[in-house]
Amino acid sequence: MKNNLHKLNFLIGIVVVIIFYFPGMLIGEFAIIFLKVILKIFNNIIAFIENMSPVPPPYIRGTFDVVFEAFTMTMIGRAAGVYIIIFVPILIFKKFTKITITGLPAIFLLIPTLFYLGGIRQIQKYAEIYDGIYFAAISFGFILGTFYPLYYAYLYVSGKKILK
Repeated sequence: MKNNLHKLNFLIGIVVVIIFYFPGMLIGEFAIIFLKVILKIFNNIIAFIENMSPVPPPYIRGTFDVVFEAFTMTMIGRAAGVYIIIFVPILIFKKFTKITITGLPAIFLLIPTLFYLGGIRQIQKYAEIYDGIYFAAISFGFILGTFYPLYYAYLYVSGKKILK
């Protein structure tokens, strides 16, 4: 009986990852909003300091700044959400319970789910709003922010060394 339950422990991992999916996505979206607010405050402080100087401001925000800002905010926010989705259940079961779960099926199930629900639909939404290099930066941020945490979760679950 215990051997049969041990073979089905991946179902517990999948159910817990499904439970953490919605909070993880919310935290990811709130992280993007929080980063936008912090960057806006930082840019206003810089603009205020530059306007007080007697010399005209030497720095004007360009295309590179705006695109890099969109890329980093999207990547960090998305990665925060995916880390919550996958690592919180793994760490809860590892630290607080004696149940050993197999996280690999949950990771492999999350890839198409995040790719469709979180990637394609979000990119379609942004395709209507933005265009060109800004759209490409946001899309690349979504892709990198999604698959980077999943890759590290795969390394962690499979027992491979993350840092050499």
